Amino acid sequence: MSEAGKKALILGATGAVGKALLREVLLADTYKSVTTIGRREVKLDDTVPQSKLVQKTVDFDNLEASRSELKGYEDVFCCLGTTKADAGSADAFKKIDHDYVVNSAKIIAEENPAPGGGLSPVHFLYCSSSGASKSSPFLYPKSKGETEEDLINVGFQRVSIFRPRFLTLEEERPRPRLAESIFGKIVGYTRVVGLHLDVPVAVVGRAMLHAAAHPVDATGDSDKTISQFVENPEIEATGA
Repeated sequence: MSEAGKKALILGATGAVGKALLREVLLADTYKSVTTIGRREVKLDDTVPQSKLVQKTVDFDNLEASRSELKGYEDVFCCLGTTKADAGSADAFKKIDHDYVVNSAKIIAEENPAPGGGLSPVHFLYCSSSGASKSSPFLYPKSKGETEEDLINVGFQRVSIFRPRFLTLEEERPRPRLAESIFGKIVGYTRVVGLHLDVPVAVVGRAMLHAAAHPVDATGDSDKTISQFVENPEIEATGA
């Protein structure tokens, strides 16, 4: 099916990557409709076409009540995430960064089954992070790594996972992370000397859109999820 006949769903469209992705998807105008699911609606400027946009708010702690909102999509983009500082604790961070993502994915797979049974035909595209590893001793990369593994085991035909490096933001966060402030200065220097340790959020958005339009060919067992890991160099190449 061409993108023109497909419907896209975006989870976490109010965050830096999610909002940039939403802009790119709407500007590309390749989907029949684009729906956002989140805790609040996204505010876009008038330069972004919004005739195909549908925004729905849900309670991620009671997502079962919104099952009907997660039905009828071919491509699902997920940019849900937070920081420990914003979440308030490690447990609260894990609930948003991992549980909300995986629980949403499970319901989406259940609500969009294959006609003849088997894996859900949904292509699930998830924005993770460089260095993600379930064996990491650190909270953030460990959560991302565990989320990646769980998504691959949910039951989709395709899962594409994006691992960008340090993100260059289009607008300031309400509460900038200390690490971002420090690393931002380092990134500025490395760009002067020709190194690229960062990637603009718009580039990540375009790379995710590119992957949806150019899915990896299936090989081997048709009953096994096709998992694609897109590292930062490929993100920069396909999202430029």
